[in-house]
Amino acid sequence: MEPDDHFALAPGSAPPATRRRKRVVAGLAVVGMLAGGALGYRALSGPSPSPSSVAVDNAAQPSVVLILTDDQRWDTLWAMPIVKRDLVDHGITFNDAFVVNSACCPSRASILTGAYSHSTHVYTDTGSRGGFGSFNDGSTVATWLGPEYTSALIGKYLNGYERAGSNGKVPLGWDRWIAFPRARYFDYSLNIDGGITQRGSTGADYSTDVLTDYAVDFIRDTEGPIFLYFSPKAPHYPAIPEAQDREAFSDLPPWRPASFNEAEVSDKPAWLSRKPPLTAQEIRLLDAFRLDQLRTLRSVDRAVGQIVEALRQTGRLGSTLIVFMSVIGMLWG
Repeated sequence: MEPDDHFALAPGSAPPATRRRKRVVAGLAVVGMLAGGALGYRALSGPSPSPSSVAVDNAAQPSVVLILTDDQRWDTLWAMPIVKRDLVDHGITFNDAFVVNSACCPSRASILTGAYSHSTHVYTDTGSRGGFGSFNDGSTVATWLGPEYTSALIGKYLNGYERAGSNGKVPLGWDRWIAFPRARYFDYSLNIDGGITQRGSTGADYSTDVLTDYAVDFIRDTEGPIFLYFSPKAPHYPAIPEAQDREAFSDLPPWRPASFNEAEVSDKPAWLSRKPPLTAQEIRLLDAFRLDQLRTLRSVDRAVGQIVEALRQTGRLGSTLIVFMSVIGMLWG
Protein backbone atom coordinates (compact mmCIF):
# COMPACT_ATOMS: atom_id res chain seq x y z
CA MET A 1 0.00 0.00 0.00
CA GLU A 2 1.16 3.49 -0.78
CA PRO A 3 1.00 5.83 2.22
CA ASP A 4 0.98 9.23 0.52
CA ASP A 5 0.78 8.78 -3.22
CA HIS A 6 -2.54 7.20 -3.92
CA PHE A 7 -4.59 5.97 -6.77
CA ALA A 8 -6.20 7.80 -9.64
CA LEU A 9 -8.00 6.32 -12.57
CA ALA A 10 -7.32 8.67 -15.43
CA PRO A 11 -8.00 8.06 -19.11
CA GLY A 12 -5.21 7.17 -21.49
CA SER A 13 -3.99 4.42 -23.72
CA ALA A 14 -0.24 4.67 -23.18
CA PRO A 15 1.67 2.44 -20.74
CA PRO A 16 2.60 3.98 -17.38
CA ALA A 17 6.14 4.92 -18.40
CA THR A 18 4.82 7.52 -20.84
CA ARG A 19 2.34 9.15 -18.46
CA ARG A 20 2.92 11.94 -15.97
CA ARG A 21 2.70 10.85 -12.34
CA LYS A 22 -0.21 12.12 -10.28
CA ARG A 23 -0.95 12.02 -6.57
CA VAL A 24 -4.67 11.57 -6.73
CA VAL A 25 -7.39 8.99 -6.43
CA ALA A 26 -10.37 9.24 -8.71
CA GLY A 27 -13.47 7.41 -9.82
CA LEU A 28 -14.11 6.95 -13.49
CA ALA A 29 -17.76 7.44 -14.03
CA VAL A 30 -20.44 9.68 -15.23
CA VAL A 31 -21.52 12.53 -12.91
CA GLY A 32 -22.47 12.19 -9.26
CA MET A 33 -21.58 11.71 -5.64
CA LEU A 34 -22.50 8.23 -4.41
CA ALA A 35 -22.69 8.40 -0.63
CA GLY A 36 -24.01 11.95 -0.61
CA GLY A 37 -26.88 11.12 -2.94
CA ALA A 38 -27.02 11.01 -6.72
CA LEU A 39 -26.49 14.60 -7.78
CA GLY A 40 -26.65 13.97 -11.48
CA TYR A 41 -25.99 11.51 -14.22
CA ARG A 42 -25.34 11.31 -17.89
CA ALA A 43 -26.03 8.48 -20.31
CA LEU A 44 -23.19 6.38 -21.69
CA SER A 45 -24.49 6.83 -25.19
CA GLY A 46 -25.45 9.79 -27.30
CA PRO A 47 -24.03 13.33 -27.29
CA SER A 48 -22.49 14.74 -24.12
CA PRO A 49 -24.68 17.40 -22.53
CA SER A 50 -23.30 20.69 -21.35
CA PRO A 51 -22.64 20.89 -17.58
CA SER A 52 -25.68 23.11 -17.07
CA SER A 53 -27.96 20.49 -18.63
CA VAL A 54 -26.80 17.56 -16.49
CA ALA A 55 -29.60 16.82 -14.04
CA VAL A 56 -31.54 13.94 -12.54
CA ASP A 57 -35.19 13.58 -13.41
CA ASN A 58 -36.61 13.07 -9.93
CA ALA A 59 -39.62 11.29 -11.42
CA ALA A 60 -37.38 8.49 -12.66
CA GLN A 61 -34.69 7.45 -10.20
CA PRO A 62 -31.40 6.52 -11.87
CA SER A 63 -29.80 3.16 -11.24
CA VAL A 64 -26.35 3.21 -9.65
CA VAL A 65 -23.51 0.77 -10.33
CA LEU A 66 -20.33 1.04 -8.26
CA ILE A 67 -17.42 -1.02 -9.63
CA LEU A 68 -14.71 -1.19 -7.00
CA THR A 69 -11.31 -2.75 -7.64
CA ASP A 70 -8.80 -3.45 -4.88
CA ASP A 71 -5.23 -2.09 -4.85
CA GLN A 72 -5.42 -0.80 -8.40
CA ARG A 73 -3.05 2.07 -9.20
CA TRP A 74 -4.22 5.19 -11.00
CA ASP A 75 -1.77 4.59 -13.85
CA THR A 76 -2.96 1.11 -14.87
CA LEU A 77 -6.11 2.04 -16.71
CA TRP A 78 -4.30 1.80 -20.05
CA ALA A 79 -4.51 -1.99 -19.57
CA MET A 80 -8.35 -1.86 -19.56
CA PRO A 81 -9.55 -0.91 -23.07
CA ILE A 82 -13.19 -1.83 -22.39
CA VAL A 83 -13.33 0.46 -19.37
CA LYS A 84 -11.88 3.24 -21.48
CA ARG A 85 -14.31 2.59 -24.33
CA ASP A 86 -17.47 2.12 -22.26
CA LEU A 87 -16.84 4.43 -19.28
CA VAL A 88 -13.97 6.87 -19.68
CA ASP A 89 -14.84 8.00 -23.18
CA HIS A 90 -18.44 8.74 -22.12
CA GLY A 91 -17.90 9.98 -18.60
CA ILE A 92 -15.97 12.25 -16.29
CA THR A 93 -12.62 11.50 -14.65
CA PHE A 94 -12.10 12.94 -11.19
CA ASN A 95 -8.41 13.91 -11.15
CA ASP A 96 -8.41 15.56 -7.73
CA ALA A 97 -10.18 13.00 -5.55
CA PHE A 98 -8.07 11.52 -2.76
CA VAL A 99 -8.26 8.30 -0.79
CA VAL A 100 -8.67 9.28 2.85
CA ASN A 101 -6.91 6.20 4.29
CA SER A 102 -4.54 4.03 2.29
CA ALA A 103 -5.81 0.88 3.98
CA CYS A 104 -8.52 -1.42 2.74
CA CYS A 105 -11.17 -1.53 5.45
CA PRO A 106 -11.11 2.17 6.44
CA SER A 107 -11.39 3.11 2.78
CA ARG A 108 -14.30 0.74 2.17
CA ALA A 109 -16.06 2.04 5.29
CA SER A 110 -15.76 5.58 3.93
CA ILE A 111 -17.00 4.50 0.49
CA LEU A 112 -20.07 2.84 2.02
CA THR A 113 -20.92 5.84 4.20
CA GLY A 114 -19.27 8.96 2.79
CA ALA A 115 -17.78 9.54 6.24
CA TYR A 116 -14.26 9.86 7.63
CA SER A 117 -12.79 7.39 10.10
CA HIS A 118 -13.64 9.59 13.09
CA SER A 119 -17.28 8.97 12.13
CA THR A 120 -17.08 5.35 10.93
CA HIS A 121 -14.75 4.37 13.82
CA VAL A 122 -12.79 2.23 11.35
CA TYR A 123 -9.14 3.27 11.40
CA THR A 124 -7.39 -0.01 10.57
CA ASP A 125 -8.08 -3.31 8.86
CA THR A 126 -8.16 -5.30 12.10
CA GLY A 127 -8.07 -4.87 15.86
CA SER A 128 -10.12 -2.83 18.29
CA ARG A 129 -10.11 0.27 16.08
CA GLY A 130 -10.81 -1.33 12.75
CA GLY A 131 -12.28 -4.10 10.67
CA PHE A 132 -15.84 -5.33 10.34
CA GLY A 133 -16.33 -5.40 14.11
CA SER A 134 -15.88 -1.63 14.41
CA PHE A 135 -18.27 -0.75 11.59
CA ASN A 136 -21.96 0.16 11.95
CA ASP A 137 -23.41 -1.83 9.07
CA GLY A 138 -26.90 -0.61 9.90
CA SER A 139 -26.26 2.81 8.36
CA THR A 140 -24.81 2.69 4.85
CA VAL A 141 -25.76 3.73 1.36
CA ALA A 142 -27.70 0.45 1.12
CA THR A 143 -29.97 1.37 4.03
CA TRP A 144 -30.45 4.97 2.86
CA LEU A 145 -31.67 4.31 -0.65
CA GLY A 146 -35.17 3.32 0.36
CA PRO A 147 -37.72 0.90 -1.11
CA GLU A 148 -37.47 2.36 -4.62
CA TYR A 149 -34.14 0.61 -5.06
CA THR A 150 -33.15 -3.03 -5.16
CA SER A 151 -29.59 -3.29 -3.87
CA ALA A 152 -26.90 -5.93 -4.24
CA LEU A 153 -23.37 -6.32 -2.94
CA ILE A 154 -21.39 -8.79 -5.03
CA GLY A 155 -17.79 -9.47 -4.05
CA LYS A 156 -15.61 -8.23 -1.21
CA TYR A 157 -17.11 -6.52 1.83
CA LEU A 158 -14.92 -5.58 4.83
CA ASN A 159 -11.80 -7.02 6.44
CA GLY A 160 -12.77 -9.04 9.49
CA TYR A 161 -16.03 -10.23 7.92
CA GLU A 162 -14.60 -13.75 7.58
CA ARG A 163 -16.21 -15.39 10.61
CA ALA A 164 -19.48 -13.46 10.46
CA GLY A 165 -19.79 -14.11 6.72
CA SER A 166 -19.08 -17.80 7.15
CA ASN A 167 -21.82 -17.91 9.80
CA GLY A 168 -24.38 -16.46 7.40
CA LYS A 169 -24.34 -12.80 8.48
CA VAL A 170 -25.97 -10.48 5.92
CA PRO A 171 -25.80 -6.75 6.75
CA LEU A 172 -28.93 -4.62 6.72
CA GLY A 173 -30.16 -2.93 3.57
CA TRP A 174 -29.04 -5.42 0.95
CA ASP A 175 -31.67 -7.23 -1.08
CA ARG A 176 -29.07 -9.46 -2.77
CA TRP A 177 -25.93 -10.46 -0.94
CA ILE A 178 -23.16 -12.47 -2.62
CA ALA A 179 -20.02 -11.81 -0.60
CA PHE A 180 -16.68 -13.41 0.13
CA PRO A 181 -16.18 -14.22 3.78
CA ARG A 182 -12.52 -14.16 2.67
CA ALA A 183 -11.71 -12.91 -0.83
CA ARG A 184 -9.68 -15.23 -3.05
CA TYR A 185 -9.23 -15.98 -6.74
CA PHE A 186 -9.72 -19.75 -6.28
CA ASP A 187 -10.80 -22.07 -3.46
CA TYR A 188 -13.14 -19.68 -1.69
CA SER A 189 -16.61 -19.61 -0.23
CA LEU A 190 -19.46 -17.21 -0.97
CA ASN A 191 -22.17 -16.07 1.39
CA ILE A 192 -25.21 -16.07 -0.88
CA ASP A 193 -28.08 -14.41 0.96
CA GLY A 194 -26.98 -16.10 4.17
CA GLY A 195 -26.19 -19.53 2.74
CA ILE A 196 -22.60 -20.66 2.19
CA THR A 197 -21.45 -22.05 -1.15
CA GLN A 198 -17.95 -23.41 -1.74
CA ARG A 199 -16.03 -22.88 -4.98
CA GLY A 200 -12.98 -24.83 -6.13
CA SER A 201 -9.88 -24.38 -8.26
CA THR A 202 -11.08 -25.01 -11.81
CA GLY A 203 -11.22 -22.38 -14.51
CA ALA A 204 -14.97 -22.11 -13.96
CA ASP A 205 -14.32 -21.10 -10.34
CA TYR A 206 -12.20 -18.02 -11.13
CA SER A 207 -13.79 -15.56 -8.74
CA THR A 208 -13.91 -12.46 -10.96
CA ASP A 209 -15.88 -14.39 -13.59
CA VAL A 210 -18.18 -16.01 -11.01
CA LEU A 211 -18.99 -12.63 -9.48
CA THR A 212 -19.55 -11.15 -12.93
CA ASP A 213 -22.15 -13.80 -13.72
CA TYR A 214 -24.00 -12.99 -10.49
CA ALA A 215 -23.87 -9.27 -11.27
CA VAL A 216 -25.23 -9.74 -14.78
CA ASP A 217 -28.01 -12.01 -13.50
CA PHE A 218 -28.93 -9.44 -10.85
CA ILE A 219 -29.25 -6.70 -13.47
CA ARG A 220 -31.32 -8.88 -15.80
CA ASP A 221 -33.57 -10.37 -13.13
CA THR A 222 -34.41 -7.18 -11.23
CA GLU A 223 -37.09 -4.65 -12.15
CA GLY A 224 -36.88 -0.95 -11.39
CA PRO A 225 -33.87 1.08 -10.27
CA ILE A 226 -30.96 -0.87 -8.83
CA PHE A 227 -27.89 -0.19 -6.73
CA LEU A 228 -25.11 -2.65 -7.57
CA TYR A 229 -21.87 -2.71 -5.57
CA PHE A 230 -19.52 -4.93 -7.60
CA SER A 231 -16.23 -5.55 -5.82
CA PRO A 232 -13.90 -8.29 -7.13
CA LYS A 233 -10.60 -9.13 -5.46
CA ALA A 234 -8.47 -8.06 -8.42
CA PRO A 235 -5.81 -6.81 -8.67
CA HIS A 236 -5.06 -7.44 -4.99
CA TYR A 237 -2.14 -9.69 -3.96
CA PRO A 238 -1.44 -12.48 -4.86
CA ALA A 239 -2.86 -11.28 -8.20
CA ILE A 240 -3.58 -14.61 -9.88
CA PRO A 241 -4.63 -14.00 -13.49
CA GLU A 242 -7.12 -16.04 -15.44
CA ALA A 243 -5.55 -18.76 -17.64
CA GLN A 244 -6.11 -16.84 -20.88
CA ASP A 245 -4.27 -13.80 -19.50
CA ARG A 246 -1.19 -15.40 -17.97
CA GLU A 247 1.15 -14.30 -20.77
CA ALA A 248 -0.32 -10.83 -21.31
CA PHE A 249 2.02 -7.82 -21.15
CA SER A 250 5.11 -10.05 -21.15
CA ASP A 251 7.00 -7.52 -23.27
CA LEU A 252 6.22 -4.59 -20.95
CA PRO A 253 9.42 -2.84 -19.74
CA PRO A 254 10.14 -3.08 -15.99
CA TRP A 255 8.78 -0.33 -13.77
CA ARG A 256 11.76 1.89 -12.98
CA PRO A 257 10.83 5.47 -12.04
CA ALA A 258 13.38 7.57 -10.17
CA SER A 259 11.78 6.56 -6.87
CA PHE A 260 12.21 2.81 -7.48
CA ASN A 261 14.49 1.30 -4.79
CA GLU A 262 15.82 4.78 -4.09
CA ALA A 263 19.27 4.62 -2.51
CA GLU A 264 19.16 7.87 -0.54
CA VAL A 265 16.10 7.87 1.71
CA SER A 266 17.36 9.83 4.72
CA ASP A 267 14.93 12.62 3.81
CA LYS A 268 11.98 10.23 3.80
CA PRO A 269 9.67 9.29 6.71
CA ALA A 270 11.15 7.04 9.36
CA TRP A 271 9.13 3.97 8.33
CA LEU A 272 10.84 4.14 4.92
CA SER A 273 14.31 5.37 5.87
CA ARG A 274 14.72 2.36 8.17
CA LYS A 275 14.12 -0.10 5.37
CA PRO A 276 17.10 -1.70 3.59
CA PRO A 277 17.32 -1.53 -0.22
CA LEU A 278 15.40 -4.14 -2.18
CA THR A 279 17.35 -7.27 -3.00
CA ALA A 280 17.59 -8.71 -6.51
CA GLN A 281 15.10 -11.43 -5.53
CA GLU A 282 12.65 -8.90 -4.13
CA ILE A 283 12.88 -6.89 -7.33
CA ARG A 284 12.15 -9.99 -9.41
CA LEU A 285 9.10 -10.71 -7.28
CA LEU A 286 7.90 -7.10 -7.56
CA ASP A 287 8.29 -7.17 -11.33
CA ALA A 288 6.31 -10.41 -11.55
CA PHE A 289 3.63 -9.07 -9.19
CA ARG A 290 3.21 -5.91 -11.27
CA LEU A 291 2.62 -7.95 -14.42
CA ASP A 292 0.16 -10.23 -12.67
CA GLN A 293 -1.76 -7.24 -11.30
CA LEU A 294 -2.15 -5.93 -14.83
CA ARG A 295 -3.19 -9.38 -16.02
CA THR A 296 -5.92 -9.75 -13.40
CA LEU A 297 -7.34 -6.43 -14.58
CA ARG A 298 -8.15 -7.96 -17.96
CA SER A 299 -10.85 -10.09 -16.29
CA VAL A 300 -12.24 -7.00 -14.55
CA ASP A 301 -12.19 -5.18 -17.89
CA ARG A 302 -14.30 -7.90 -19.49
CA ALA A 303 -16.62 -7.83 -16.46
CA VAL A 304 -17.25 -4.13 -16.99
CA GLY A 305 -18.18 -4.81 -20.60
CA GLN A 306 -20.67 -7.49 -19.55
CA ILE A 307 -22.21 -5.26 -16.88
CA VAL A 308 -22.61 -2.38 -19.33
CA GLU A 309 -24.16 -4.71 -21.90
CA ALA A 310 -26.61 -6.06 -19.31
CA LEU A 311 -27.61 -2.49 -18.48
CA ARG A 312 -28.11 -1.84 -22.18
CA GLN A 313 -30.20 -4.96 -22.71
CA THR A 314 -32.48 -4.11 -19.78
CA GLY A 315 -33.00 -0.54 -21.00
CA ARG A 316 -31.17 1.01 -18.04
CA LEU A 317 -27.99 2.26 -19.65
CA GLY A 318 -29.31 5.72 -20.43
CA SER A 319 -30.32 6.29 -16.81
CA THR A 320 -27.51 4.63 -14.88
CA LEU A 321 -24.77 6.30 -12.88
CA ILE A 322 -21.65 4.11 -13.16
CA VAL A 323 -18.77 4.80 -10.78
CA PHE A 324 -15.45 3.01 -11.32
CA MET A 325 -12.76 3.39 -8.68
CA SER A 326 -10.32 1.51 -6.48
CA VAL A 327 -10.24 1.12 -2.73
CA ILE A 328 -6.57 2.16 -2.56
CA GLY A 329 -3.44 2.09 -4.71
CA MET A 330 -0.24 0.06 -4.48
CA LEU A 331 3.46 0.90 -4.35
CA TRP A 332 5.71 -0.99 -6.79
CA GLY A 333 9.10 -0.72 -5.14
